[in-house]
Order: sequence, then structure tokens, then C-alpha cells
Amino acid sequence: MKIKIISILSFTVLLSSCSTWIDSSLNDDPNNPTDVAMAQLVAPIEANLAYIVGGELPRFTCSWMQQIAGLQSQSADIDIYNISEADTENAWSYNLYSPGMINTKLLMEKAVSTKSPHYGGIAKVLMAYHLGVTTDLFGDIPYSDAFKGATGQTKSKYDTQEAIYTTIFSLLNDAIADLSAASSAYEPGTEDLIYGGDLTKWTKTAYALKARYSLHLVKQKGTSAYTDALKAIANAYKSNDDDLKFVFGEAYNNSNPIFQFQSERAHYIGANTTYLNMLNSVNDPRRAVYFAGNVGSAAGQSNSSASKVGANYASSASSVYLISYAEIKFIEAEASFQTNDIPRAVTAYNEGLKASLDREGVYDAVWFAANSITAGTISLEKIMNQKYLSSFLQIESFTDWRRTGFPTLALATGAVTTEIPRRLPYAQDERLYNFDNFKPYAGLTITSRVWWDKQ
Repeated sequence: MKIKIISILSFTVLLSSCSTWIDSSLNDDPNNPTDVAMAQLVAPIEANLAYIVGGELPRFTCSWMQQIAGLQSQSADIDIYNISEADTENAWSYNLYSPGMINTKLLMEKAVSTKSPHYGGIAKVLMAYHLGVTTDLFGDIPYSDAFKGATGQTKSKYDTQEAIYTTIFSLLNDAIADLSAASSAYEPGTEDLIYGGDLTKWTKTAYALKARYSLHLVKQKGTSAYTDALKAIANAYKSNDDDLKFVFGEAYNNSNPIFQFQSERAHYIGANTTYLNMLNSVNDPRRAVYFAGNVGSAAGQSNSSASKVGANYASSASSVYLISYAEIKFIEAEASFQTNDIPRAVTAYNEGLKASLDREGVYDAVWFAANSITAGTISLEKIMNQKYLSSFLQIESFTDWRRTGFPTLALATGAVTTEIPRRLPYAQDERLYNFDNFKPYAGLTITSRVWWDKQ
């Protein structure tokens, strides 16, 4: 009995002292870290955002805007507006929200806890961008009540689009303040794959996004939306060197999303005749950059011979443009024209065209002179059509069309709706797992208008 008691006591002591002689880190799986540094969050957030904005989303919206055509299978369905809640599941649940906004929110929180406002400024710009993309495509979305899964709350209430826009501008204003802070405990650097930690360029981007999102509100705010945009432009981009663009890599798993799509699903998408005809009507040199050929497919026609997207936009290392100097100049042209400052509108239009040609490496002085605009020829339609031609594979064209009605587009042959869609359907996970909060939106269709699109 004495021996047994001693043995039990010894075992008890052994257990109680484990922490002193066994390294507790042995229980930590290095392949599943419980925390991550700010520097390790930036690049994945940027890459994920560029991947969805430059890949799946424009395959939806730019088909509807007749820049590209869907030729077979799911892409052919998209071309005639046959899209379901299952089609948007990937973008909503596995890109925009997770890991996109979840990681961006984490970066924002870490910037506060470490007293690193320069990281915080970048994070807020990226969050504003995520929110802008998501709300513009879907309408009301969860945000203020979201990102609480770790606490067991997995069913988030929706914020109205009007509230989301208030949040976007608040984030951008706060970002500008953070980026100009005199000191920051940690500084962003080469892990920032877009600007390499250049705070000046991030500040310009915050103003550029303020201009973009101000313009989106013209149906709600009228002239003040134009004046707000022009005010922001004063501090936004000054050249193509300022563009917010993400350059993908040569390795396949790091490559451009359109390159991956065309590699895996050859002949699923191609040139749309609407876009080709507009380019060809003026012998636009960008046509040879946008497409690897001059054969198009009309919306809903599924011409399998339609030319593929060109190498500048569909090679492994092609860039995705998130917002550009050319866009800013066309925003300036529109806002100036609508506020009756015609000379400024003309100058901005021509600079936007030149910036687009320069970016694509096809600027020609003779062609540019022949296609520049004057005070006698400028119109809103010409501004928007040229912005459309300068915004290849950019989802902003979908927003521009909803705001202005330009370019003028015909309904796709065989369309399953009586008009071109004006929004994406909510992801099926919202109906299946968040129905109490989703219920007010269950009756919406893809032709229902988002808040800023209503007059």
C-alpha cells in the first residue's frame, strides 16, 4: 500500500510539473498558425481581391456589357442572363467575404492594436474597395454585423446600401488620415505587392476611390455627386504610374485569372461583336491588344470561332487594373460636362484617351489627333462610350451603364429575361444559412435595381 501511495504521489507531481519540462509549443501546428503578422496579410488580401475582380466577376458583368461573349456551357448561360444563386457562391462566400473582408478586417484591427496607422490606412482602402465591389453588384450586404463567426455568431444582419456607402466614405477619409500619420510602429514595404509601401500612392488611391464612389451616387444626390467627384480628383492620380494594379506571376497557381480560365476552358469566352464593332469603326489600335483576332460573337449567338482575349490581358503575368488614371480622367470628363465646364471636360476626355492608349502601348499621334474630341463634338454618350472602350474587363463598366444607359446595348438573342440584368443574385449560402436576415431580399431578381440605381 505504501508503495502504491508513493507511486500515485509521484505520478501526480509528474503531471503537475509537465509545464516545466515539456515545451508547450510542441502542441502548435506550424501549418495552422493561430496568428499572423500584418506583413503576411497584405499580399494575400491584394492577390485575392485582384483575382476575383479580374476573373470571375468580369466574366459575368463584361458578358452582359458585351465586351466579351460567353460561348459554351456556363459562360453561354451567362451570356443570355441565365445566372443563379449557385453561380455567385464562390465570389460571395470564398473571395469577397472569406478570405477577403475577413482578413482585411483583421489587418485593420492589428494596425490599431500595434499603433501602426500606415498599415491601417492601406487596410481601410482595401476594405472600402471590397465593400464597393460587393454592394454595387448585390445591393444591401452584411458588414457592421459581420465577421463574428469566432464568437459563434454566423448569421449577420444586412446593412442598407446607403449605409454601406456612408461606411465606404468614412473608411476612405480615415485611411487618408492614417496614411498621413507622423509615425507608425510598423511600416509596410515590399510585402505590399501593388505599391511597395508607397503611402503617397495609397493616398492618391483613396481619393481616386472617393471620386469613383461619389459618381455612383448621381441618381441619389444629383449635381453634388459630380462636385464631390471633382473635389476628390484634385488629390487623385496624376499619371498611369499611379494605377492601382496587381501584377500576377508566371507560376500557374500565381497566374492571372483570365489566363487560367482560358487555359482550363478553351473557347468558353471570346470577343463580343458589339465591342469589336465599336473598336473597328475607328480602326482603334487597342483592338489588337484586347483580342487575339478580329472575330466576334453577338450576345447570345455562341460563335465558337470568336477570338480569345489577347495576351496583354490573358497571359500568366498579365496585370489586373482595379482603378486607373484613365478612369479618373473620364470621371473628370463626365463630372465636368454635367456641371457645364466644357473646356475641362474636353481636356479630361482627351487625356483619358491618351492615358488608355499609352497604357496599352499603342499610342499613335496621328490616330489620337483624328479621334480626339472638341467642344463642338463632346457629349455624355461619347464620354461614356470612350470610357467603356478604355475599361476592358473592368466591372466598373457595368456600374457606368446602369448609371447612364451608355453604351446603348441590345438584349441578347435568346435572353431569359426581358431586359439586361442590373445586379447579381445573392449567393445560395445566404438563403440556406442566413435566411432570417436574407428573407427581405428573397423576392429580388437580377433585373431589380440597387438603391443608387433608383430614381
